[in-house]
Amino acid sequence: MKKLPISLAKSMIKSNGSLYKFLIKLRYSNRHAFIFISKLCNSQIDVNSMFRFVEIETYPLCNRRCSFCPITQDKTPKKLMSNQLFEKIISELKELNFNGDICLSSYGEPLLDKRLAGFAKRIKADLGSKIIINTNGDFLTVNRFRELVSAGIDIIIVSQHDKEPSAAIKNLFSQVNSAELNHLVFQKINEDSPLSNRGGSVEAKNLKLFDCPIQNIYIRADGNVRFCCSDYYNEVKLGNVNQSKLIDIWNSPFYRKIRNNLKRGIFNLEICKRCLNMK
Repeated sequence: MKKLPISLAKSMIKSNGSLYKFLIKLRYSNRHAFIFISKLCNSQIDVNSMFRFVEIETYPLCNRRCSFCPITQDKTPKKLMSNQLFEKIISELKELNFNGDICLSSYGEPLLDKRLAGFAKRIKADLGSKIIINTNGDFLTVNRFRELVSAGIDIIIVSQHDKEPSAAIKNLFSQVNSAELNHLVFQKINEDSPLSNRGGSVEAKNLKLFDCPIQNIYIRADGNVRFCCSDYYNEVKLGNVNQSKLIDIWNSPFYRKIRNNLKRGIFNLEICKRCLNMK
């Protein structure tokens, strides 16, 4: 029997709304469903095209020690991203006419970086990109919130890690107006939530399989390019933006091969196997 072409399977499943919703929900807990849906969702992506989302980690430190975050276990000394490296990244993105989204945070707490508003202004001026940050909200006063929005940050994702909202989170949401709420996304994430095991670097009581966006690129504060958002320890060596152009790293044969495998639902890297609980 001939295999059903993936594009046709995708069309047939999407035409059945109930089946599609069921599979989308199932993929977060079932590895086989996850791989199947990944192939469907990525089937039309050109792995040779340019990235559409850039994560720039300017501040790799955090004030919290959450059990589900690898920062808690990592004792390696960390340095902030240098202004010189940030300028290099933005200049290269401008040369590429990049107009996708940019996230100015990663595992660390971005509000600890006093340069954040200035970085956002530079991005808006040179690229016009939509800017996102993720924060635990501990330092997000209403004045700081308004400063960041005025600087060009479009979406601030506030994560509640405690059982109850912190005083800072309560104060913020009690003071913003309805228009300002458009710039805020609130979510609850704690050790009891469905979580990734971050490539096996942390324990997850309630393991959730997360998407592998193959058109995203992740840049650490030290300039190393992460393989994915779960590759906290930079296990997969792709290159460093201090030594190479970002686009050259993206277009390297090894990186292309990885993206092509992900597109086809092939997860043969050790970090992928651990993330998908395959070993």
